[in-house]
Amino acid sequence: MSAWFNAHQQALARATARLRAQPLASLLSTFVIAIAIVLPLGLYVVFNNVVSATSRLNTDPNMNVFMKLAATDAEVKAVENKLRIMPNTASTAYVSRDVALAELKKRANVADLIAGLETNPLPHAFTLRLKSTEPATIAAMRAEIAALPTVETVTVDFEWARKLARFARFAERVVMLLGALLSAAVVFVVGNTIRLQMLTQKDEIIVARLIGATRRFVRRPFLYFGFLQGALAGLFALAMVVAGTAWVGGEIRALAESYGSFAVQGITADLAIAVVLGAGALGWIGAYASVGMYWRQVE
Repeated sequence: MSAWFNAHQQALARATARLRAQPLASLLSTFVIAIAIVLPLGLYVVFNNVVSATSRLNTDPNMNVFMKLAATDAEVKAVENKLRIMPNTASTAYVSRDVALAELKKRANVADLIAGLETNPLPHAFTLRLKSTEPATIAAMRAEIAALPTVETVTVDFEWARKLARFARFAERVVMLLGALLSAAVVFVVGNTIRLQMLTQKDEIIVARLIGATRRFVRRPFLYFGFLQGALAGLFALAMVVAGTAWVGGEIRALAESYGSFAVQGITADLAIAVVLGAGALGWIGAYASVGMYWRQVE
């Protein structure tokens, strides 16, 4: 066990020495990898905040029923009774035309206009909260209510929520696809860096193999190099995202507070650990693939 631990410790030390031997080249390639990580990570943070904000919105399905102006109180009551017993009705709220006009008069931008009217132009209305959001069920219910002789218009006002949910699913898939493509780019960059290192150390590798060094012994420092480079790139990407979030954080918080009291979510500790380990794993995969290709070409 101690021999295994010492072998890995020596490989890690050799990988660290290689990073220090060419600081400029290592730093440039690490920043290239970090930039590839920043884009999906930043989009994920934005998408996570959008989902968190929309989850607080009221997306319950509602249907608004507007009566004809000539409808009498008895006809309104009859429609209300019919709406209450419909299978898809969860609750019913009645808004009389007088209450609607009083609420409208409270708005300063239309108060003068309403004051000049001789009659109330608003109809009686009902707001229904629905049990099911199935399109076929809602369409059938809407057609049934619209067929009533004293009903003027029936509207469904939760279509925006469905469109928002559809957009959220689309954005999530875009982030996942972009993350997969840029992960492949990270593997490619690390693999190319490892390939160049192996070419420059070709003689050293040949001599090590001739004196009995195993493939694992030769390959292990390159794997640690790829992991370290990927992990450092993950740290740089986290630093850039945190810096960007702090730069625009004040404006985002002000905008968020103007639309509701929800906190802007940044990088959590679990996400930071996952990014660093994930980037390191991608670097390890790139190094492993590059070393494997080298063995096939040379031996």
